[in-house]
Amino acid sequence: MSFVHKHVLPAVRYFWIFLFLLFPLEGLIAENIFYEFGPKTDNVIVFTASAGSDNQSTAATVQLQKYAQQLSVEAPDVHIIVAITKNDVSELPVDIPVKRYEGTQSLIQTLSAYPNAAVCLIAPARADNTRIVTGTSQGTTPAWLLRTVYTCLEQQNIPVDFYTNAVVFHRLGWLPDDPLLRLYNEAKIPAIKIESGADLSEVFSSIAPAVIQNMSNEWDTHYFVWKLHTKLIIINERHIVITLIVSSIVFLLWLMFFSFLFGKKRDQHIRDLLKLWWMPGYFFLVNWLSFFLGSKIAEALFYVRFGAMGELSAFPLTVLSIKYVFALFFMFAVTAFNKFIPLPANRFIYGFIAHAVCLLNIFIFSFINLSFSIIFMVIYFVSLAAYHFKNIVLQIIFIVCLFLPLMPFAMHIILYRDYMFHIMFFINLAPACIFVPFDLFLIRLSLSFDKKRKIVKPILRIPIQCKVMGGLFLALTLWTFVMPATRNTAHNRWMLVQHLNGDKSTVIKKYIEPPAEEVITDYTRTNTQDTAENADSFLTVRTSFENYFERSIGVITIDSLLKIEAFSVTVSALNDIAIFESDVAFEQSSSGDTATFVSPPRPSFPAIIHFSGKKDAALTVSVVLWSNDNPFGISLIEGNTQETKAQAENIPFLLKVEKTLHITAREKGV
Repeated sequence: MSFVHKHVLPAVRYFWIFLFLLFPLEGLIAENIFYEFGPKTDNVIVFTASAGSDNQSTAATVQLQKYAQQLSVEAPDVHIIVAITKNDVSELPVDIPVKRYEGTQSLIQTLSAYPNAAVCLIAPARADNTRIVTGTSQGTTPAWLLRTVYTCLEQQNIPVDFYTNAVVFHRLGWLPDDPLLRLYNEAKIPAIKIESGADLSEVFSSIAPAVIQNMSNEWDTHYFVWKLHTKLIIINERHIVITLIVSSIVFLLWLMFFSFLFGKKRDQHIRDLLKLWWMPGYFFLVNWLSFFLGSKIAEALFYVRFGAMGELSAFPLTVLSIKYVFALFFMFAVTAFNKFIPLPANRFIYGFIAHAVCLLNIFIFSFINLSFSIIFMVIYFVSLAAYHFKNIVLQIIFIVCLFLPLMPFAMHIILYRDYMFHIMFFINLAPACIFVPFDLFLIRLSLSFDKKRKIVKPILRIPIQCKVMGGLFLALTLWTFVMPATRNTAHNRWMLVQHLNGDKSTVIKKYIEPPAEEVITDYTRTNTQDTAENADSFLTVRTSFENYFERSIGVITIDSLLKIEAFSVTVSALNDIAIFESDVAFEQSSSGDTATFVSPPRPSFPAIIHFSGKKDAALTVSVVLWSNDNPFGISLIEGNTQETKAQAENIPFLLKVEKTLHITAREKGV
């Protein structure tokens, strides 16, 4: 019996897999496909790809099929799973209920039985370049998995487009999440995504053993990546913590042995420090006020221009520029005229307080998110050197250097301004903290200028930085009123929706981002067939609802001749439990009076739902289906849209058909 289990059954299994894989699946993928090869060890590497639109195969699924065929011929030495998932992709807007990523969720449930699984998601790309995605806001690819996959791709001479800062920005939620990768992060399964237009068939063979060999239980939540030529340098959490400790020790040692506590001017420095200790708090409030006022001024300018503040997100770079330029102007003005307040003109103490605030910022921002720690440690070490120099040129250079570590963040905000706008525009406390050392170093620089020049003409009392920022702010204000723009520019993505509800037909202009709807009447029908423009022409709903002992048994059958993208069924009862049980998964409201059935993408028809409920129940059944079919040829009248004719023809269209029925459970046979 042991011989049969060890040799005969595996041989038969591989034989059938081999026969099936002789014909790679290049058409419809109806169900999840799951292949398992190699010895059944605790460590397993999973290669997976999702079927495309309409569950059709993609370049990635075909490559995985070929790889599985190779493994069926020559069994690997390591544990490998090849999986192709279905029903992951839906092109419907996100506010339409549909069971997205059903295939991946099923695969994740299967992988939960494996002690140590690492996943490589494979996705097609439009070009031949290869891109690596290393995480989402819910988690990060383990450093060992990233290093292994990147090294294998480089060894195969496949150029990798890897945005190293994305490791940090994904953790911060500053980049859109890949929905499939997010599911693996939420399930705490190590995963990495490879998007490529190249043939990766040979790469899989090198990745699998390398991942198994380097697999580790270590999974740093926070780490930093730098790319030196083609090599990755990874700083893990342990190195970050050590650097934090070293920074604190350096500060304490310097305070004990080299600070103003010793030396000829010790007493004067201590007296001045006692008079200026409150300056960081004062400038924090000034900075917060400047950013707050900058936000309100930007909102006011756009309200005057467009009559509403909803257009702010249409011009993210202009809005953020107005806010930050005004904030800098306000801060420059306060720091410039702060010297007229009778306070000690001790340049050393201003620099010392500034560098102490930089140290404090390390712990403040590390507490918010450890991903900020390295950046603010670099700023601290710059400030540690900066306040020892009295030369004006060197002071200016070091003030500029204080912002250099923040440049990757600034560039990311500019490049991804549409996504980052709603994150950055309303944040005022964080930039207020960041600019406190800058304010103090600016006062120190101003005191150095005053010491160098003995006579100051009244006209020069307005510092050049105030003039520059003030002029730039006025220019941005003028640009707000003259820039070429019309209303609804923010709604740059939209689609046409024809809503058939009973005998009523409505055409809607549905904006994708931000979501909004606008009923339109200026449209044409290019198809004037005899089909009635109502829900009954495209949606058939049959019901059977009978009492059975102390319960009621119901059946809902839904059918349509359209190519359906998704449908939903809502069953509700008035102040009662709508449904007890069903053979289809459903979501129930907290009170139990409403049950909702949601379909996966592109469901098969007819759809049949069996359910049970309360005896003599009276229910309201609402069925909604969505289709990309345009049976009446609905289109906008030419001239009523800003798009060109070619663009107008490619405007997405969605048909929404809705029907509501009222059913009551009857005695059987009645």
